Amino acid sequence: MNSSLKRWFAGFAGAAAVLLPGATDLGRCGSFFTPDGKCIQRLTRDAGFQSVPFVCRNQAGTKLFLVGRAGDGKSLVEIVSSEGVRFKRFECGRPVLGDDDELVCCVTNHRALRFASGEEIPYRFTEDPPVRFEYSPSGTYLLFDRSDNPATMPPGWESAPQPVPFLAANATNMGAFKPHWVGVLRSTEPARALFCLPNDFYAYNLFGGTNKISVFGYKFVFGAGGNPVRPGLEKEKAWGLVFSQDGTGYKLSRQLDLSRFNSVLDLDPATGTLLVRTKGDMSSKWGLFVPDSGKYTSLGSAGAYGFFLDPKFRAYLEGVRDKGVEGQKGEIDSPANRSRPIRAEANQASAAAGSGR
Repeated sequence: MNSSLKRWFAGFAGAAAVLLPGATDLGRCGSFFTPDGKCIQRLTRDAGFQSVPFVCRNQAGTKLFLVGRAGDGKSLVEIVSSEGVRFKRFECGRPVLGDDDELVCCVTNHRALRFASGEEIPYRFTEDPPVRFEYSPSGTYLLFDRSDNPATMPPGWESAPQPVPFLAANATNMGAFKPHWVGVLRSTEPARALFCLPNDFYAYNLFGGTNKISVFGYKFVFGAGGNPVRPGLEKEKAWGLVFSQDGTGYKLSRQLDLSRFNSVLDLDPATGTLLVRTKGDMSSKWGLFVPDSGKYTSLGSAGAYGFFLDPKFRAYLEGVRDKGVEGQKGEIDSPANRSRPIRAEANQASAAAGSGR
């Protein structure tokens, strides 16, 4: 195993999987699970990652994607489901896969986002700092944050509607602050932004739902009074915006005051339950919060990852943590980045049962 992986697992040793008492049903995704060090170590054993992979789930909560670099410099994606484990390699960077394991988007070596449709969007337009971009689970939606330079923006972005320009009533007192253009795109049609976010909101993740998109981040705080000042960012107080489909567009239908928490890590698409992080006396804590009722359930010390998952898949991951997973190597993808697996499960029955690897 790569030395950096060993060091990370050593620091993560002893972290237990955090489950709700009795594996409480949470809706379509089912239950909450955090892959501990042993689970991640078993999944990545002999996989070929050169550093700690990034871990994310698909929209349905039936798969985990472990994304990193292989020894040959190619991007490596490990696809984990209750049916077993398979791998794919890509020439491009930061690949994002959909529920069907097909490539949704990736980063090219010429600083552009390449989508499945073949469309490309530069992610560094000028000499300004690089933009930020984040995907919803399965890559359905994309959050794109960049400096506001209309001359370099695609026409479909400059004309994108902005449901609410500012969240704060005194937001005109901005001093020299110039808001960034922050938009939400659909991966199947990236050249046309669905809408822009408020100028005084810093977004860090988003989640798709039935006819709505939830975006989480922090609000800017503007100075009150006659003297304009540069706004500050309330990084310790989370905030949520829910945009609902309104005809052919979207409207801001709800704001979630999550200021008692530091951040939102995941959202159950069926119930709206949030995985939130907050500060403890000695270390970060996390728990489950239901915005509609205000109910909060503490889950103790925060782990590296936590996800709302399908109950069957959660049971499979528990087996991986306890016994490991089997797999065998297959063929490497072609340079054209076709989505053939490079490793598929050798024995689905034994893999699903969590046999040793």
